[in-house]
Amino acid sequence: MKDLLISILERYCPDDVYLQGTLNPDEAYPQKFITFFVPATDDISFYSNDVSAVEWQFSVMFYSTDPAEVQTYPAQISADLKAAGFIPQGKGNDLHCERPTHTGWVMDFLYRENINS
Repeated sequence: MKDLLISILERYCPDDVYLQGTLNPDEAYPQKFITFFVPATDDISFYSNDVSAVEWQFSVMFYSTDPAEVQTYPAQISADLKAAGFIPQGKGNDLHCERPTHTGWVMDFLYRENINS
Protein backbone atom coordinates (compact mmCIF):
# COMPACT_ATOMS: atom_id res chain seq x y z
CA MET A 1 0.00 0.00 0.00
CA LYS A 2 2.87 2.37 0.68
CA ASP A 3 4.08 1.97 -2.91
CA LEU A 4 0.68 3.00 -4.26
CA LEU A 5 0.52 5.97 -1.90
CA ILE A 6 4.03 7.14 -2.80
CA SER A 7 3.44 6.79 -6.55
CA ILE A 8 0.43 9.11 -6.30
CA LEU A 9 2.15 11.62 -4.01
CA GLU A 10 5.19 11.83 -6.30
CA ARG A 11 2.95 13.33 -9.00
CA TYR A 12 2.94 16.47 -6.85
CA CYS A 13 6.47 16.44 -5.43
CA PRO A 14 8.72 14.22 -7.58
CA ASP A 15 11.65 12.94 -5.50
CA ASP A 16 10.40 14.89 -2.47
CA VAL A 17 8.12 12.38 -0.72
CA TYR A 18 9.44 11.19 2.63
CA LEU A 19 8.48 9.08 5.59
CA GLN A 20 7.61 11.54 8.36
CA GLY A 21 10.68 12.33 10.45
CA THR A 22 13.31 11.30 7.90
CA LEU A 23 14.22 14.74 6.51
CA ASN A 24 17.68 15.76 7.68
CA PRO A 25 17.14 18.75 10.01
CA ASP A 26 20.57 20.12 9.09
CA GLU A 27 19.72 20.43 5.38
CA ALA A 28 17.52 22.98 3.67
CA TYR A 29 13.94 21.86 3.13
CA PRO A 30 12.74 21.62 -0.48
CA GLN A 31 10.39 24.44 -1.54
CA LYS A 32 7.55 21.93 -1.42
CA PHE A 33 7.48 18.37 -0.17
CA ILE A 34 5.21 15.67 1.21
CA THR A 35 5.68 13.41 4.20
CA PHE A 36 3.53 10.47 5.18
CA PHE A 37 3.09 8.25 8.19
CA VAL A 38 1.25 4.98 8.89
CA PRO A 39 -0.11 5.29 12.45
CA ALA A 40 -1.86 1.89 12.36
CA THR A 41 -2.94 -1.14 10.38
CA ASP A 42 -5.86 -3.17 11.67
CA ASP A 43 -7.16 -6.61 10.75
CA ILE A 44 -10.82 -5.90 9.98
CA SER A 45 -12.25 -8.95 8.28
CA PHE A 46 -11.86 -12.65 8.91
CA TYR A 47 -12.85 -15.79 7.04
CA SER A 48 -12.09 -19.37 8.11
CA ASN A 49 -9.86 -18.15 10.95
CA ASP A 50 -7.70 -16.08 8.59
CA VAL A 51 -7.50 -12.33 8.04
CA SER A 52 -9.23 -11.41 4.80
CA ALA A 53 -8.89 -7.60 4.96
CA VAL A 54 -6.61 -5.04 6.56
CA GLU A 55 -7.45 -1.38 7.13
CA TRP A 56 -4.45 0.90 6.62
CA GLN A 57 -4.40 4.34 8.20
CA PHE A 58 -2.32 7.02 6.49
CA SER A 59 -1.46 10.60 7.43
CA VAL A 60 -0.26 12.73 4.52
CA MET A 61 1.42 16.07 5.19
CA PHE A 62 1.99 18.64 2.43
CA TYR A 63 4.43 21.51 3.09
CA SER A 64 5.31 24.50 0.92
CA THR A 65 6.91 27.93 1.02
CA ASP A 66 3.97 29.12 -1.11
CA PRO A 67 0.74 29.54 0.92
CA ALA A 68 -1.30 29.38 -2.31
CA GLU A 69 -0.02 25.83 -2.90
CA VAL A 70 -1.01 24.85 0.64
CA GLN A 71 -4.51 26.07 -0.22
CA THR A 72 -4.81 24.15 -3.52
CA TYR A 73 -2.58 21.05 -3.57
CA PRO A 74 -4.19 19.16 -0.66
CA ALA A 75 -7.61 19.06 -2.36
CA GLN A 76 -6.00 17.76 -5.56
CA ILE A 77 -3.95 15.17 -3.66
CA SER A 78 -7.05 14.04 -1.77
CA ALA A 79 -9.04 13.68 -5.01
CA ASP A 80 -6.29 11.57 -6.61
CA LEU A 81 -5.98 9.36 -3.55
CA LYS A 82 -9.76 8.95 -3.37
CA ALA A 83 -9.83 7.92 -7.05
CA ALA A 84 -7.26 5.21 -6.18
CA GLY A 85 -9.41 3.79 -3.35
CA PHE A 86 -8.17 5.78 -0.35
CA ILE A 87 -10.98 7.06 1.88
CA PRO A 88 -10.49 10.66 3.07
CA GLN A 89 -11.20 11.25 6.75
CA GLY A 90 -12.35 14.85 6.60
CA LYS A 91 -10.60 17.60 4.67
CA GLY A 92 -7.57 17.90 6.94
CA ASN A 93 -6.16 20.67 9.08
CA ASP A 94 -3.32 23.15 9.44
CA LEU A 95 0.08 21.76 10.32
CA HIS A 96 2.88 23.46 12.20
CA CYS A 97 6.30 23.34 10.54
CA GLU A 98 9.66 23.70 12.28
CA ARG A 99 10.78 26.10 9.56
CA PRO A 100 9.18 29.56 9.50
CA THR A 101 9.51 29.55 5.70
CA HIS A 102 7.01 26.68 5.30
CA THR A 103 3.36 26.09 6.10
CA GLY A 104 1.59 22.76 5.93
CA TRP A 105 -1.65 20.80 5.74
CA VAL A 106 -2.27 17.29 7.06
CA MET A 107 -4.88 14.84 5.76
CA ASP A 108 -5.85 11.38 7.00
CA PHE A 109 -6.97 8.45 4.87
CA LEU A 110 -8.07 4.85 5.27
CA TYR A 111 -7.38 2.12 2.73
CA ARG A 112 -8.92 -1.35 2.80
CA GLU A 113 -6.57 -4.04 1.55
CA ASN A 114 -8.36 -7.27 0.71
CA ILE A 115 -6.20 -10.31 1.23
CA ASN A 116 -6.72 -13.37 -0.91
CA SER A 117 -5.92 -16.35 1.26
